[in-house]
Amino acid sequence: MADRESGSSGLAEGYTDWVTGPLGEFSCAQRVYVGTRCGWFSDRSACYLAAGRPVVVQDTGFSDVLPTGEGLFAVRTPEEAAEAFHAIRRDYPHHSKAARRIAVEHFDSVQVLPRLLAKAGIAR
Repeated sequence: MADRESGSSGLAEGYTDWVTGPLGEFSCAQRVYVGTRCGWFSDRSACYLAAGRPVVVQDTGFSDVLPTGEGLFAVRTPEEAAEAFHAIRRDYPHHSKAARRIAVEHFDSVQVLPRLLAKAGIAR
């Protein structure tokens, strides 16, 4: 139901609460993404990073293009996931800031779009 004063449906606020509620994200990828190392990365994980929430996710090859080890952890085994969790717990503020930095540098359209257009030869 829409909020009568703002005209908002409340969906965006609910999603924001859902992403900012937990201290981070842990996720396993579908087997096809892991096996092909296609680099798949969840938009939900990008939202967690943008919220300053560290992400521990099964590596699909995204670690070839995104920085990992601080704020974002690409894991292949349960032991690697446990190590990532321990690292995050040892210094959550550091990993939270690193997560946000990764989101800004690699997913923010203000940063990404000019580089993409330049590579496509559309803009300088």
